[in-house]
Amino acid sequence: MKSVVFATIITAAVLFTAPPALAIDIDGWIKSDTCFVANAPRGSAKVVGIIKKKAAVTVQDVGGGWLKIVYAPVRDINTGKYIDCKGCYIKKDTLTTKLGRWN
Repeated sequence: MKSVVFATIITAAVLFTAPPALAIDIDGWIKSDTCFVANAPRGSAKVVGIIKKKAAVTVQDVGGGWLKIVYAPVRDINTGKYIDCKGCYIKKDTLTTKLGRWN
């Protein structure tokens, strides 16, 4: 009998556990002249690329004033060539969600 009660409690806990928060994609445009792309969401992180002003991007808000890149036309700082930076980060204040609001 004890094992049946224990199994019922575990099953109930699994059924009623809240799902993790879903990451929501945000579409917007870069409003700063040059948006620096970092490899981690912190000020001391290495800058791995740049995004030019008015570029369209898709990001996810990870908190602390940082956005995680889902899609963005990121350029290498030295060569200017496009690089894959999915999973890199930009500061939230460099983004606008209102078309034409570049400042």
